[in-house]
Amino acid sequence: MEYDEDRELTRYVWDHYQRFLTEFECRVGRAIIGRAKAAASQSPQMAELLTRQWGAVGDSEVEAVLGDGPEAFRRRVRDRLLSEYAAEIFVNRCPKCTRVVRTPQARQCFWCGFDWHR
Repeated sequence: MEYDEDRELTRYVWDHYQRFLTEFECRVGRAIIGRAKAAASQSPQMAELLTRQWGAVGDSEVEAVLGDGPEAFRRRVRDRLLSEYAAEIFVNRCPKCTRVVRTPQARQCFWCGFDWHR
């Protein structure tokens, strides 16, 4: 997989700092996941169930913020969190290649393999 700073920083913030999300952002996040799972489902019945229960279809507020796509929404939230919670959010980067690593506690780079466990 090729490194994409924007994608990795978004994933990192969403995976490790959800405690800073608003209730609405959490609701939209669940809708994004529900819709993705429904789209990947092999069963039309399961896709319908996932869409109905988790996709927030018909929720005008959710539809509005997802108008330009789920990744654009996730990036906007990431930027808000990094701005508003700069003191609380630690973006762990590899000391060798400076790429975002998998977790705030990681001590080995997924990208270049560098290990700083000492």
